[in-house]
Amino acid sequence: MARVSIVGKATMYLPMRTVERAIAVVADLADLDHPAAFTEVALTSLARLIGCDILTFTEVDLPSGRIRYSDYPDGTLAVSNYQAFSENVDQHPLLNYYRASGDGRAVRMSDVVGRADWHRLDIYQECYRPRPTEHVLGVHLPSSPTSSRAFAFNREHGDFTESDRDVLDLLRGPLAEALLRARTVHRLEQRLAAPSQERLAPLTGRERQVLELVAAGRTNVAIAHALQVSPRTVAKHLERTYRKLGVGNRAAAVAPIVHAPRSAPLEPVTRFGRAVRTAPGELSGPSQAS
Repeated sequence: MARVSIVGKATMYLPMRTVERAIAVVADLADLDHPAAFTEVALTSLARLIGCDILTFTEVDLPSGRIRYSDYPDGTLAVSNYQAFSENVDQHPLLNYYRASGDGRAVRMSDVVGRADWHRLDIYQECYRPRPTEHVLGVHLPSSPTSSRAFAFNREHGDFTESDRDVLDLLRGPLAEALLRARTVHRLEQRLAAPSQERLAPLTGRERQVLELVAAGRTNVAIAHALQVSPRTVAKHLERTYRKLGVGNRAAAVAPIVHAPRSAPLEPVTRFGRAVRTAPGELSGPSQAS
């Protein structure tokens, strides 16, 4: 057994094989450059890690009730199922638990509501019973107060275990970081490629690479490591970039990138494309699982 400590939680003991598989999930998430790639890889990897009949990643804009979702296996859930979810989302026991407690760690449906009370809810009758889904395990990723995003593992038979909860708590931080990184890189790629970025036209390909990494918050040393050059070479690239752009510092150099307009809001219910390059536009804020 491996001993693992999580801040704010007692030391947990997980089988070494489980820890190794969790590490493999983190490795799968490294260097993703598109939100759809994150969804594709995370759903597939997590479903292998924790056995389930259905796994979903769902984002909800709480004031408007707008929803985006992706499911695994792909195409398991119909849009009509999520339409019913949207109409009854205020009843969702896990969502209400996360909102009330502010604790996004993994939790089972059976931890927050009794089975009889769960069955009496409209959201169970209209969304979960038809699947069928009896047992749910959710983990909530950090988001804004007005939005929610989470993975939900669904099973027809057999509740989830304490070990399942512990391993998801171990992965919660890396999952959130991977999604943020994929979205940041994708936005930067779009902005650097946009025709409106005429100001960047004089830069060479390598100078654009360096500038993109600067905009992502990398230091000269980190950029040098990523590009396999020396920090002095990175500094020279930046000096030439400043001259070409007519600026004197890093913040001014990346301004054409970080101030580009954001994408459009969602339709009321939108299904994520599982194809890596075909996801719809992002939520205006971060976003909970069904």
